[in-house]
Amino acid sequence: MTTRLALAVVTVLSLAACGRSFEIKTPRRFVELEEGYSDYEYRATTADGVVVGVRQVEIDPDKGGSVDFWVEAIEQRMRQVGGYALLETKPATARGGLRGKQLRFGRDEGEVPYRYWVTMFLDDDVLYIIEAGGKEDVFTRAQRDVEALIRSLEP
Repeated sequence: MTTRLALAVVTVLSLAACGRSFEIKTPRRFVELEEGYSDYEYRATTADGVVVGVRQVEIDPDKGGSVDFWVEAIEQRMRQVGGYALLETKPATARGGLRGKQLRFGRDEGEVPYRYWVTMFLDDDVLYIIEAGGKEDVFTRAQRDVEALIRSLEP
């Protein structure tokens, strides 16, 4: 569900994907998924269902759009369409010092709480969007690995 919603956010924002131009380190508890995820340049999962995906999107620098713009657009879309509650906004840093922002959302499906993070970095004309999510209990166990994966992004 969260993956489809994130895809809708990107589609609604009329972003155009480009070929993969980044490196990322897959943590030990994760396995990289190499087929069947054409909307992502990178996908990985844990055995218990925490999933991480990375998209890169070409941005026309002449039309503007700072990281703050994309943070606000995605935050509004996640709350209005997905029913997610924004729990926290944090600064984020990728390998090489690239700075960005991370939105941490929560949502309950029935009596099961979920966590969903969207981390964004803008490097010249490429927006990197890292999505991570899963059931709260398993996400909490994988949180250090997710944070390490995000920090390992190198455009």
